[in-house]
Amino acid sequence: MTGAVMRQKLRPQVSRRGNRARHGLSLAAAVVVTAMTAAACGGSGAPVTGTAASSPAAAASTPATGAGFYRYPSPGTLAKARNGQVLASQPMRVTEPLRLASSRALRIMYRSQGLRGQPVAVTGFLLIPRGHPPRRGWPVIAWSHGTAGVGPNCAPSRSPSLYLPGAYEYQRLITRLLSNGFAVVGTDYPGLGFPGQLHPYVQPGPEGRSVVDSVLAARHLIPQLGRRWFSVGHSQGGQSALAAGEIAQRAQGLQFLGTVSFAPASHVALIWDSIARVRPPLRGVDFVLAAYAAYVAVSARLYDPGLRYTDVLSPQLAGQIPAAKRLCLLDLAMHLATVHPPLTSILNPSGASSPRLRRFFAQTEPATRRSAGPILLLQGGRDDQIPPRATGRLKAELCRLGDVVQYRTYASANHDTLLAQAYPGTVHWLRDRLSGIPASQTC
Repeated sequence: MTGAVMRQKLRPQVSRRGNRARHGLSLAAAVVVTAMTAAACGGSGAPVTGTAASSPAAAASTPATGAGFYRYPSPGTLAKARNGQVLASQPMRVTEPLRLASSRALRIMYRSQGLRGQPVAVTGFLLIPRGHPPRRGWPVIAWSHGTAGVGPNCAPSRSPSLYLPGAYEYQRLITRLLSNGFAVVGTDYPGLGFPGQLHPYVQPGPEGRSVVDSVLAARHLIPQLGRRWFSVGHSQGGQSALAAGEIAQRAQGLQFLGTVSFAPASHVALIWDSIARVRPPLRGVDFVLAAYAAYVAVSARLYDPGLRYTDVLSPQLAGQIPAAKRLCLLDLAMHLATVHPPLTSILNPSGASSPRLRRFFAQTEPATRRSAGPILLLQGGRDDQIPPRATGRLKAELCRLGDVVQYRTYASANHDTLLAQAYPGTVHWLRDRLSGIPASQTC
């Protein structure tokens, strides 16, 4: 199925079923449309034309996906390593805009802690700005990406654009951050990257730890990086960025200056309830909802092995779990749109009240303790992925914890255009924190 055909299938449904979608879908349906369209038209991001490798020979030996890099370390190696300790690194090929904005691009592997606190290896990427570092070193942005999938091939560090093929919103944001003098380290999150593993999706514990530990790893690798750092993320990553801010003291000896959270995932139970209202025939955006539900079910079972997929999903969708474990967001949505017999339902009607599922939802909430720094919370008024009312509710919860929160809304922004519309104000906020100006709040 071509990108143009899938675009025709999806766009009308966003319009006709917008009310349902606006009740909360914390993954990038709009990115799916954009990615399919870009793939059909040749894309708006440049192809891979450069590398940060120091020689032609090194460049030639570094494939775009870095497939040979993703070999999981031995249990003994992990047991002896410290959180944030670098386990491996290699030059990484990136797209032309990223190459031109960076002096080095590295694929990294480091030690963190998984779902139950066990030692795990995590992969990610690190990009360094061009030019001479400031006197106090390059300030660091710990970047948290939005929904990509739960399988190993969905790791952003496997992609030259640092996200799903054909989707360039994150590439543009990271390019601008580099050009404004920030080093950017991005975690893949535990479970993404390594063959045979699964990602505990929308689980703030392991995600937040992997964000903080990525900063420690980056500073071990690049001595020109400074002690000052921020946590920044979008959608699923907005949730992860908030979680990282709550445990920023994990990075001892560093100076955490705050969190920027673009349209963060929160109140996942509301999203699940909206999916329960989908009725056949399924079409367009419903297949993205189905992909989201499958990822959540995989993660919920990682959290609680006693949960059965058929407890929460329809038998048809539960039968597609092997595909959900393998395919990334774009490919899974297209796969579910073309299965035979056609998918006619997403959830088990009685599964929404499952105590096991509700316990899982409760631990996905990002506002659990006071953040170690101020928070810039950003939301688009036309977001049909993360409902503004959910982010407004999250803001109130953060304020009750005693956080210093500045909440900004952009009336004309959707889930993805928020990144560009909010960027000028975001970089101003970041620079104010670097200058020592106290953050204002809207609590």
